[in-house]
Amino acid sequence: MLAACGAGSGWERRHVVSLYATVMVLAAFLFLTALAAAQTNDARALLQEIASSTRATQSWRAEGIEVSEVAASGIQLRNEVRFKVAIQGPSKMRWETSGDDDTLMVCDGTDHWTYYQHGLSFYHNAESVSPCKPSLGDFSQVTDNLTSAVVIGRDQVQIADAPQECELVRAEYTVPVPPGADPNVPGFLRTFCIDTARGLVLRETSERTTAKGRWITTITYSLIEREAKLSLEEFEFQVPTGTIEDEGPQGGGDDPILEGGVYRMGPRVSGPILVYKVEPSYTEDARKARVSGMVLVSLAVDASGKPLNVTLLKGLGHGLDEKAIEAVGQWRYRPGMKDGVAATVGISKAVVNFRLP
Repeated sequence: MLAACGAGSGWERRHVVSLYATVMVLAAFLFLTALAAAQTNDARALLQEIASSTRATQSWRAEGIEVSEVAASGIQLRNEVRFKVAIQGPSKMRWETSGDDDTLMVCDGTDHWTYYQHGLSFYHNAESVSPCKPSLGDFSQVTDNLTSAVVIGRDQVQIADAPQECELVRAEYTVPVPPGADPNVPGFLRTFCIDTARGLVLRETSERTTAKGRWITTITYSLIEREAKLSLEEFEFQVPTGTIEDEGPQGGGDDPILEGGVYRMGPRVSGPILVYKVEPSYTEDARKARVSGMVLVSLAVDASGKPLNVTLLKGLGHGLDEKAIEAVGQWRYRPGMKDGVAATVGISKAVVNFRLP
């Protein structure tokens, strides 16, 4: 009887322990499920707050670094670009980069200027035709095509030389597919480090993986300011004298030669590079009339680097056109090359800028 009673007690104890363990596992599961749901809700709320505050902000100032990495078809590429950006409303922006890319982009509300500082060339169009957009994440649309988001921890980012705490949010997105296109387009991931006190993204990493390779871009801010006080001068741009207007890809074909033995720039012909320039002088008439702006000329550069056939394309009058042609005649170039040999190469449009003191 005692033995039977003892055996029964042991079974009951094991049953109670097993039941207790089951309850604890279930409780832990429910707790983790609730925690994950809470984190998901918190993550979505954070992203919604970022989107709302971005749409409500009229001006921004930011500085930082963008690192892009590509691993595709056996190719490993890494680009590192530092940037400074100022944005005022929907149509004014100044975006300056250095490092692997050296570009200045300015929208003044009317015109869009892009100045390639390495190549000493520029691109110009109406802002309505070619809107300015920096290559940064558009946080106003950070919840568009969002499929999931969760808080995964905390981190720090150096802002103005001081560590700033931020919440890590991992978000997954789908890629909109046009009708008739392959619906099996892989989505992409974005990991945000969010300053919850100010509602600002301090760092963002975008990742996309396909059968062809993997692309990762990380943008880390060292300065970010909402409703920044910006001056109108920040959105002004004057093309430096000697800069060539970029007219886009030019068809060279097998015979890139123009009239008079002058080659046009193309796949087989490199352009001349300005190494010495003379700034034009003002005429008294132009100074009294307060005339300023760009004169455009075309020219050819011979194999020794001297300008030839300087021709006025767009003038300002008041004697400035003649002063521009006179100045260009004194410029010197590193000559263009055709199949590795110095040649006479034409320049379609070069700028001579007149600025009043």
